[in-house]
Amino acid sequence: MNTADIIGVFNVVAQFAVAGVAVWAVWASLRANKRQIEANEIQIQKQIAENRRLATEERQHQNRPIVVPGKEVWGNAVTYVSMETGKANESYYGSDGRIDWSWRHEIGINVHNMGNGPAFNVHCILYGPENVCQSQFVSWDNGPIEGKGSFDIILAHSSDLRLFHDDNIDGKHPLYDTSLDSPTNPWSNRIACFTLTYHDLSGKRYVSVFHYTLQHRWVHVATEEIPGEPPLDLKELNAQKKQGPKLSAPPIIIAQGN
Repeated sequence: MNTADIIGVFNVVAQFAVAGVAVWAVWASLRANKRQIEANEIQIQKQIAENRRLATEERQHQNRPIVVPGKEVWGNAVTYVSMETGKANESYYGSDGRIDWSWRHEIGINVHNMGNGPAFNVHCILYGPENVCQSQFVSWDNGPIEGKGSFDIILAHSSDLRLFHDDNIDGKHPLYDTSLDSPTNPWSNRIACFTLTYHDLSGKRYVSVFHYTLQHRWVHVATEEIPGEPPLDLKELNAQKKQGPKLSAPPIIIAQGN
């Protein structure tokens, strides 16, 4: 093979090499484009899912209930005789303005749903400084309360209540605050604590907490979604406390022969 033939063969090989490189470059470009398209599709799907989630949360937020007490606690309690008329009257409050927790009559609290959505399964406890659970006033299974609507809740002592003052729904706010008196949290603002739990249309659970003052006014403490897996409302937490801790059975002892 002469020099011209060798050069010709080399040129052919070079042309094939160039063509191969070009084909590889096209293939690599197509592959990169495919990966980019797939990545873009994944990103688009994630963005669509995120937009749906945000839209759902926004609808739920707009339609969530927010239940608050609207008026002072009313009911019948201490009997006294009017010096003006000489007639016996009844008042839920003692002469010092505090609640008489020993009275066995029902009491009432008017609540208002400030949210747009209805509130279901409204449970509430008016908790005082007494150490006995049965001295507190309880009401289960109220509602539904429509959005922007009002409702009179009737509470009474319950022999089934198992929740103590330091129990809580959200991990932060006890059913009755026994912390020391302070300028920012005075005892006069804590003659009672009113805790409500309620559900929205989607089944989410919420809690609202208010202190009841010596002036018979409400001081807002917290309103938030109940955390936990699963989240428990007041009635569910009370049922759990009634069942007590679940104890495992002791191991079975099997006698072994000698």
